[in-house]
Amino acid sequence: MDMDSNVELYKKKFNEARQENGDWQDAYINLMTSVYDVDVLFFALSRDDFNPETKMSEPLVSTKDFDGTPALYVFTDVNLASGWMSHYGHVTEDKKYGLIGAVHKEDHGFLSIFQIAHLMGVKVIMLDEGGSYVGISIKSFLTANDLDSGKIHIQISNEEAQRLRENNEQPEVQFPKIPVIPLTRD
Repeated sequence: MDMDSNVELYKKKFNEARQENGDWQDAYINLMTSVYDVDVLFFALSRDDFNPETKMSEPLVSTKDFDGTPALYVFTDVNLASGWMSHYGHVTEDKKYGLIGAVHKEDHGFLSIFQIAHLMGVKVIMLDEGGSYVGISIKSFLTANDLDSGKIHIQISNEEAQRLRENNEQPEVQFPKIPVIPLTRD
């Protein structure tokens, strides 16, 4: 069974347990760890932070769901991400790029996206909207995956690290930039 199938299985078990008022907590934890185990996740990206020169943006934090609670939009399947993007017209102004980005688990920014989101006040991961979606508490996600929300992996040069130490400064914490998906061939 591949990782995407595991996520779907645990979403189903979680939703069934909630409907039956059963023990949904084990299914919820299994769901959160299975999401973290996926090799590549797709993130909705911010239209406001899109840079047309680099063709990159930051993850979108939206308050359109969960009664205005800040949420990070994450997809385990490129087709769900593309469907969401098409449904909401979530593309660049020139309609050449979809504001969806793929982040591979081995990429440096994968882990930090969730930690930074938590520090920025994001409360929920909206997982797979447009499919069998689930809202996941980002704090519970970090806990279930034994991720320290107080330590963030940030790529900075040795020179920048030295400068920060000498000036007793902290690095600026921001989302990593993620390449957008082209919709047309140049």
